[in-house]
Amino acid sequence: MFLKNYWYVGAYSDEVTREPMGRVLLGEPVVLFRTRDGKAVALEDRCAHRLLPLSMGKVIGDVIQCHYHALEFDDTGACVRIPGQERIPPQMKVKSYPVVERDNCVFVWMGEAGDADESEAPEFFGMLFQDGWSVTKVHCHVQGHYQLVIDNLLDLSHLATVHASTVGSMHVANLADVETERDGDRVKVSRWTMDVPAARTYRQFGNYDSNIDRWQISEFMPPSYFRINNGSAAAGTGARQGKGEKRWDFWVCHGITPSTEDSTHYFWHLGHRLWTDDMDEVNEFYEQCHNVVGEDIAVFEAQQRNINVDPDAPMVDIGYDAGPLLARRIIDRLLKEEAAARPGRAA
Repeated sequence: MFLKNYWYVGAYSDEVTREPMGRVLLGEPVVLFRTRDGKAVALEDRCAHRLLPLSMGKVIGDVIQCHYHALEFDDTGACVRIPGQERIPPQMKVKSYPVVERDNCVFVWMGEAGDADESEAPEFFGMLFQDGWSVTKVHCHVQGHYQLVIDNLLDLSHLATVHASTVGSMHVANLADVETERDGDRVKVSRWTMDVPAARTYRQFGNYDSNIDRWQISEFMPPSYFRINNGSAAAGTGARQGKGEKRWDFWVCHGITPSTEDSTHYFWHLGHRLWTDDMDEVNEFYEQCHNVVGEDIAVFEAQQRNINVDPDAPMVDIGYDAGPLLARRIIDRLLKEEAAARPGRAA
């Protein structure tokens, strides 16, 4: 079950072109393409005639043509042409999804079209696109349930082992001062690890030659968005008060879009103020961060393989699970509320 009445990242802007692209979002096949004026369109990726994916067809002008029998559908999902036939049956149409494009993302509304409010589409990705900042991004199709990703991002103690070669150290798990806060349906987990040796990535790019104070502040927003601030400063110089000598930090914004019950589209943006003019150094930092994403995905997919073997196997919680458990409870409650608001229909 998925929360439907939300905007989800369907694709990065540069992924959506005049060539149709198929993608499964929240269990629904969706085709994305652009009209001649550049508008992004999202339609059901299933021709109403014989159910071939429309993404196998082509865009002609402002319509998409099915590859099988050349039926054509406009951006509203209406069939506008059937070769050799003037009459178009009224039921010959496909679902159209509301779309908002901003901050390098194409957001798709997966609920009832009439409930879509463009003003509610996430805007926090825009914080990364500032003068003097650099941004890198990754999209991955993860073979794992989306809540595994949420768990991961609200419990960053895993950096100690999963990312030990780059951003992690055992200090992150053993010595962190962790605070979990809830504000309505949002969850924030703050981790402060004070006066510890810098992990490799921080030592290399923050140019530290002595101990640091380090923070990781992770914010969850329904249905499945995250904004995480990672940073450090020389130990004992006021990092926790927003100051700090040799302060070095970066932000990561995550859009987590369920694909199926056991797969997820993971959209990952990292942004930061440029600390150097040496782009080779910046690109080396990006390479390390992209490797971090790959290490996380290996964990998600291994978890999912075990879940698939025994879906009823219990998970036993520990102290660091306070944030993930809050997020799961919020999602469960929102799912029940959505189901209650749509009697007789699945969430």
